[in-house]
Amino acid sequence: MIRMMFRRATGGRWPRVRSDERLSCGEVGRLLQRYLDGELDGAAEVDALAAHLDECEGCGLEADTYRRIKATLEARRTPVSAETVERLRQFGERLAEH
Repeated sequence: MIRMMFRRATGGRWPRVRSDERLSCGEVGRLLQRYLDGELDGAAEVDALAAHLDECEGCGLEADTYRRIKATLEARRTPVSAETVERLRQFGERLAEH
């Protein structure tokens, strides 16, 4: 419980996930964008998140949706404005809060 409170307060960055630890849907939601962007640096964190996505249908669908959005944006010929990217990031964060 205390670890989860610290993670929530620090956006999932502390304390580190242990190799034998399972993540909650809320923790996955807070880490998902960083995971999909390849920004997570801890192997245990990546493994725990990937395992959760494999096991949890709701979180897996959310990750697939983000992947499709990202792929669609990357396929555009015109660059996406920083404002659009920020709005999408905020949208994702609001989804993760529910």
